[in-house]
Amino acid sequence: MTDIQRDARIDETTLVALIQRAQQHADPEAFDGLYLLYADRIYRYLTVRLGNTGAAEEVTAQVFLRLIEKIHQYQIAPKDNAAIFTAWFYRLAHNKMIDVLRRQKQRRHVPISVAEMMPSGQSMSEAVEERIDFEHVLEKLQLLNEQQRQVILLRFVEGFSIAETAQIMEKTEGAVKALQHRSLESLRRHLSRE
Repeated sequence: MTDIQRDARIDETTLVALIQRAQQHADPEAFDGLYLLYADRIYRYLTVRLGNTGAAEEVTAQVFLRLIEKIHQYQIAPKDNAAIFTAWFYRLAHNKMIDVLRRQKQRRHVPISVAEMMPSGQSMSEAVEERIDFEHVLEKLQLLNEQQRQVILLRFVEGFSIAETAQIMEKTEGAVKALQHRSLESLRRHLSRE
């Protein structure tokens, strides 16, 4: 098996091979590969949702433990496993996050220190402005309901397509489009009130 880079593009063939090895042999290297592909994605998703890097790290670890327990339940499809498995795995992460939120019953804002790293070639003032804007948008996201935040996060932070977002949220594509429209409109209203 080729070396897998952390947070790399998810290749269908590689993913199916990793899933099969994890399911058939409980192969630690297969789980390592799945971790490299998904850890940063799941961590980012949870950091924005939980607003706390420590909690996001803890829940990310719990999600991967849950993956080890549940990998046998995933049915390999004839095609599109990159999208289907990703949706299935994000659903595991979402369910684990909901468990944590129910226990703690409080939400926190994401500190500016976890905002995207400054891209090379960008001036410091531009980077600071972007971070402030990013934190401001995250703050306003907290005014939206849970599903509105989730659709914006999946579509615009994680970059999932409408179809992938629909799978993760267990909704139709039409419902996701409508929810996205309402969410963006609501976010726009909150941002324009200032």
